[in-house]
Amino acid sequence: MDIAVPSRFACLKIEDEDSRPRNDNVKKTQEVKRTKRPTSTKGASQSASSTSVNASQRKTVAEKIKSAPSTKKQKKIQQSVDKNWEEWQKKDSKFVNDVFEEQMQSAILQSKLEFEQQKKTGPAKQEVEQSQGKKKKGKTMSLDQFLDKNNIESTKNNVKPKKPKDFFQEVYKGVSVILTNEQVEQNRKDRQDVVDDVMSLAQCQEKLDNERIKNVRLEKELEEAKKEIASVKKRNATLCSMLSQGEMKDKAQVLLELERLTTVKEELTEEVTNLHKLLEQERSNKISQTNQAESHGKYSKDKSKKKKH
Repeated sequence: MDIAVPSRFACLKIEDEDSRPRNDNVKKTQEVKRTKRPTSTKGASQSASSTSVNASQRKTVAEKIKSAPSTKKQKKIQQSVDKNWEEWQKKDSKFVNDVFEEQMQSAILQSKLEFEQQKKTGPAKQEVEQSQGKKKKGKTMSLDQFLDKNNIESTKNNVKPKKPKDFFQEVYKGVSVILTNEQVEQNRKDRQDVVDDVMSLAQCQEKLDNERIKNVRLEKELEEAKKEIASVKKRNATLCSMLSQGEMKDKAQVLLELERLTTVKEELTEEVTNLHKLLEQERSNKISQTNQAESHGKYSKDKSKKKKH
């Protein structure tokens, strides 16, 4: 028949199991543990009180720092508070590790005691159950079976339960193994953090190098762009000067053409006036000639008429 063995961590406190009833054996083992190790509880209470005092001191210091103005003294106080904060963190972690070690030792002790007690009470329970089963069955046995049964019972009574050798050494070994495993895990985590930091530093360095290369390339492009802009400005200046010169030349040519045309116009107007004068003179001459011719014709006619008479 299998013997039920409780877990080694069954004695650890769980918030959901505070209200559940416990066995008398567990209470007895807890009383034995308290009588054996009163110093650990005192140390835990003292350390807990010290942590509470440290927490209150930290709060007061933080409030003072918040209320104080931003000066050089405040920076010094902040640095001292940071140092004290690191020391308090170390003390708190040490206190937590000590309390955990004590709880683990007490749990292992309790589980060992319960296991030994069940070893002692287990065969008796098996015999009682076997006897009850046999009584219920009510089968007859032979003389040889009866004698064999008596011999087995006598040998069981003569056999003494084996005492555990170096019980406390085994307990300390178990605790040391657990603590070493935790220490190894903590060291692994610390190494992982260091590796992550190194990786992050390497990545940051690589990014910084890439950014520097980009900055150099961009500076070169900027210098080239500045040179191109300067050349374009020079071209624009030359074009503006050429355009201005062309406009001035065009204006001068237009003005010269205008002057020439004005002079031609004046000359033409003078010629027209002269021609008009000549035309008037010709007209007057023709009129006078016609008048003279008419008068001469009349005179000749009159003469001819007089000769005929």
